Amino acid sequence: MGFFNFISEFSGFSGNAVAIDLGTCNTLIAVHGAGVVLNEATAVAVSSGDDNVVLAVGNEAVEMSGRTPSGIMLKFPFRDGVIADFMLAQYMIHDFFRQALKKAGHIYTSPRVLLCLPQCVTDVERRAVCEAVRHAGAREVLTAEEVMAACVGSSLPYREPVGSMVVDIGGGTTDAAVIALDGIVVSKSIRLGGTAIDKAIINAIRKTHNTIIGSRTAERVKKNLGTEKAHEVSGINLETGLPHKLNVGSDEIAECITPITDEICELCREVLSVTPPELSGDIYKSGITLCGGGSQLFRLPEKIKSATGIDVHVSPAPLECVATGALEMLNNMRRGKAVVGSELVQETEY
Repeated sequence: MGFFNFISEFSGFSGNAVAIDLGTCNTLIAVHGAGVVLNEATAVAVSSGDDNVVLAVGNEAVEMSGRTPSGIMLKFPFRDGVIADFMLAQYMIHDFFRQALKKAGHIYTSPRVLLCLPQCVTDVERRAVCEAVRHAGAREVLTAEEVMAACVGSSLPYREPVGSMVVDIGGGTTDAAVIALDGIVVSKSIRLGGTAIDKAIINAIRKTHNTIIGSRTAERVKKNLGTEKAHEVSGINLETGLPHKLNVGSDEIAECITPITDEICELCREVLSVTPPELSGDIYKSGITLCGGGSQLFRLPEKIKSATGIDVHVSPAPLECVATGALEMLNNMRRGKAVVGSELVQETEY
């Protein structure tokens, strides 16, 4: 079935239509008629025995992290847009479908899905993710680029003959793209994001203070960077093997994550360097729009502006704009409009 035939069939479909922003750290689901109804951690808690029984998914699973008996493990089915565990991914997505449709007040039926993925995933990786979503209960799956959905969700003029630049900083990847006339003109992606920043903080505290901290503590420090001069963290002292508490300065944290923020700035420079002159002029006037959880990192907009010489703005809803934009694309399809057709790929049975 061709893409435009699918658009025609979709426009007459009255069942559940779902948009998914399937991230390394968090998964957001938007449902037709209800908006974004689910924001859960992309995680599963399982027993460590041979049976690998699923005990919890999403935020509930993360709450168990580091606070559970040795017989429970926290697993992350997706890494950088790639499936790490197919069966757990399938189980988790099915549970997310059920939760989302229930919150939206819909009767559970196999939904038709628009799945947003980072640009750096290969065709093989893309098909694997789509198969997991289909096995989780989706009736049909379309894929779209995350940056395209972010542009739509940020209310940028993606249909007009003017350039808009979007940088989506997720947990495992960062995508940067210039968009105009319903399409991506220039783009580049790196497998680097919020989880790399968390790891840098963990490694720095271990090296400098001889203390091991957990990923949740590192994430809290990252989010509070700039709000406090010093951050109180608790961990395990490597010399004594006992619980240990210490204060870590914000300057020290900022220094350890500098190599990662430098790479994000370089990504923006590389995209701008190959952008057509006419669109570069548009971007200089309108600025760069940041979205994703990493966009809220302290002083990152100022650093990107210093590196590029262009004003930088954070999307009004940086965490939800991909899911919101994907839902708008779905809604336009329901009205029979081929929205951003060049960036949507129908995943057929194989």
